[in-house]
Amino acid sequence: MATIKATSDLDAVEAFCRRWEQAWNGHDGDAVAAMCADDLVYDEPALGTTVHGPDSLRDFVNRMARGYPDYSFTREGLYAEVTRNAVLVAWRFSGTFARTGRRVEFHGDDRLELGEDGLIRAYRCLYDNKFVEGQLRGAVAEA
Repeated sequence: MATIKATSDLDAVEAFCRRWEQAWNGHDGDAVAAMCADDLVYDEPALGTTVHGPDSLRDFVNRMARGYPDYSFTREGLYAEVTRNAVLVAWRFSGTFARTGRRVEFHGDDRLELGEDGLIRAYRCLYDNKFVEGQLRGAVAEA
């Protein structure tokens, strides 16, 4: 497992983000949670609040896998912060909502702040949740 000690190590950043992407696309809540520190601060638009700890993220991944059984993320960009230990992963989500059969697609960003141990301490997931809700209602088609 590659540990990021500094975001200037681009090979380590790439390896870390590849693991992050594989864990999400594998619908593996345990693998996603294992990349996070015990004191994780997690902001997720769909939750509408800030939650704490890797268990909250594990639970979210597992709910996503049930709600969107075919979901996947495609990485669109990777940006490393040079003044602190953080990365921004730009992605595109695609999945079918199991309850309605509606297809949902949207862009978002994960801002991951890492501790000295290489684990994620703060995870800010950024996307337009109202846009997603509109797709679920069938009221919006992505431009």
